[in-house]
Amino acid sequence: MSYVYGVVIDVAGVIIMNLHCLDAARARGMSLQWRREARGLSATGRAKTRSLVVAMLVMGVLNLAAPSQAGASASTELTAAGVEHQAGRFQAALTHWVQAQHEARAAGDPDAEARALLGEARTYLALGRAPMAIQRLASAHELAQTHGNVTLLGPILAALGNAQFLAGEPAKAREALERALALGRERGDQDLVARSANDLARLEADAGDHKRAAAIYRQAMASAQAGGNRELEATAAVNLARLPLEPGEKLEALSRAERLVWALPLSHIRAQALISLARLLGGTLDAPGQPESSRAKAAAALDEAAATARQLGDRRTLSYALGYRGALDETSGNLTSALALTREAAREARLADAPESLYLWEWQAGRILRRLGEEDAALAAYRVAAGTLEQIRQDLAAGGRSSFRNQAGPVYIELADLLIRRAEHAANPAAAETDLREARLTVEALKGAELEDYFQDDCVAALKSKTRGIDSLAAGTAALYPIVLPDRLAILVSFADGLRVYSTPVGARKLEAEARALRRALEKRTTREYLRHARQIYDWVVRPVEADLARAGVKTLIFVPDGVLRTLPLSTLHDGKAFLVERYAVATSPGLTLTDPRPLAGVAPRVLMAGLTDSVQGFPALPAVKEEIAGIASHHAGTVLEDQTFQTERFRRELALRPYTIVHIASHGEFGPSAQETFLLTHDGRITLDQLEAQLGGTAYRDQPVELLTLSACQTAAGDDRAAMGLAGVAVKAGARSAFATLWSVNDAASSRLVGGFYRNLGQSGMNKAEALRQSQKALMADRRFRHPYYWSPFLLIGNWL
Repeated sequence: MSYVYGVVIDVAGVIIMNLHCLDAARARGMSLQWRREARGLSATGRAKTRSLVVAMLVMGVLNLAAPSQAGASASTELTAAGVEHQAGRFQAALTHWVQAQHEARAAGDPDAEARALLGEARTYLALGRAPMAIQRLASAHELAQTHGNVTLLGPILAALGNAQFLAGEPAKAREALERALALGRERGDQDLVARSANDLARLEADAGDHKRAAAIYRQAMASAQAGGNRELEATAAVNLARLPLEPGEKLEALSRAERLVWALPLSHIRAQALISLARLLGGTLDAPGQPESSRAKAAAALDEAAATARQLGDRRTLSYALGYRGALDETSGNLTSALALTREAAREARLADAPESLYLWEWQAGRILRRLGEEDAALAAYRVAAGTLEQIRQDLAAGGRSSFRNQAGPVYIELADLLIRRAEHAANPAAAETDLREARLTVEALKGAELEDYFQDDCVAALKSKTRGIDSLAAGTAALYPIVLPDRLAILVSFADGLRVYSTPVGARKLEAEARALRRALEKRTTREYLRHARQIYDWVVRPVEADLARAGVKTLIFVPDGVLRTLPLSTLHDGKAFLVERYAVATSPGLTLTDPRPLAGVAPRVLMAGLTDSVQGFPALPAVKEEIAGIASHHAGTVLEDQTFQTERFRRELALRPYTIVHIASHGEFGPSAQETFLLTHDGRITLDQLEAQLGGTAYRDQPVELLTLSACQTAAGDDRAAMGLAGVAVKAGARSAFATLWSVNDAASSRLVGGFYRNLGQSGMNKAEALRQSQKALMADRRFRHPYYWSPFLLIGNWL
């Protein structure tokens, strides 16, 4: 994202926020020092400098009062930081913001220090690093509150609301923005009222309440107009026009937005507002069939934005204007012009040190080159885009508002698609395998980024440093790696003798519809509706491979599912005669590089068994848990924490006291679309995934990893791909070698019997975890009461299967 002095452009074309500046009367109050410096500049230079100082005043990083001698150094650094930020030189700006803080602290000037923190936060937002911005704003807020700087408190709260929204914390964002709004109304600050209202409207729009959002945007426009803030009035008008309004309202809002944006004076804000207007006029600019008049208006707005950015020397904004102009030509079929504009946009992004836009234009160049038939050049562009994403993916993942897969996933998938197609047509088998391995590594990078996005930490990198992955498999084992492409399903299969690719002509949308239908049908205990869906997905995923599996004598299948396939228990796939689990032991892995297939040295299992049978915290009782735990205890030595003894702190202490090879938790738990919405229930509270990670990996026995983490009675929401991804990655997060968990809760005797059978089988010599699960599932199927896959299929073995 690009943020320039309160201007925020969402590069995905979502929203512009917080355009604001001072009116001419307030600008006339600039210091005499600035006036003297401005005399030596050209007219254009004076205009640029004036806009810089005005914008810095708005940000709250300069004070209209003349600085004291002690604070002169801090004031100089604040000015320099503002200039660097306005020019898009964010790293240089950060250096000056930090120096300004040091100078202000040395001079005993808390107001200047708070302003420097506010400026630093805005620069971090410009770099897409909302968590860093939040930290600085919290410090600025504390300083402003402690020293009674009410004037600065409002802008800090408004910026904090923006940062929290971008970090995926809408409740906190709402609280901060409402406080900023109240301060603005109390002080009669129309600018602050308008900005806060604009951002509150954005929260309502994001939550789906478009009617309320429209009303608040109109309030923001009225306040901005009353305060003479033309830039913010234009911003709110553009945001209003983005909403799904009635046709008449939409046309009126769009017309007003156009009129206001084009009337803005020469400034960075105008250039960025024109880009946003063009995105609105042209739709997404990558969807064909837009009305020609709208496309012409969009092209004119982008051309004007580019001209303005060039005049101001703003390479970052110029990059966006050129890039989106290239996208417009791409959808019009003018590929030669599109490619030239896109390459120019990439060049400007490099010169501006803007990787967050560079990957967009390299990706766009790859698409265009592919359409032009230049596949080798397209492949090179895609590789650059993916490489750039690897450098910034933590910042993108930390954004919180949209998953990493939604933002960047297509780059990885399209690169993998190119590599697979080249491998399929390669005459040289060695070259084909090289391309297939690169395609798989590309998707692995995406999977790792998704998990880091979900867990919001570096647990993936930590695991990769300790494991060797599952590329080398023992005889009798094969890893199936489905990659969901827009027009087909590619299945990469690791056999003991190498890597092969199989392809099924089913598009991503059709596969998703069928998978979701299967998941819904599996939870309907009274019908066999699931069978046709299970057969269909078997034909797509396993049928193309089954002959080679038979020739290789494969008995164990390791699936590394992608996308919607993560939501399914793949053991339920059906060949028309039998379920997959009746033929193979089945395990899943979140990624080839995220599983260590080496068996541990033989040690006697020691189990920590924790469970709830009582109804607590509004959750129903789990009477079968008592029998489940008793069955495990009868086969393995260990410790039992049940009901009132299953307290959060007691559980933590127990893990710290003794090395356990197995941790079994039989309790309510939910895997939500984010790690923050995921928990395990204890008698007196909840254990988050961060706490579980600390408890399993932060003890004196951290070098003796838990061999198996069992989460019985947990569940994910049907059709929620991110929740299923969180479940698939729980072993990675917790630091366990494997996890045994459920996609949905089976609160009856079936669960107790299956889990008991699994642990019984684990005690048999020569039986690995995957086969132990298979035998337990087959035993449950043999009982006519539990033949339906609802009872036996939600249990997944994730990670190490040995």
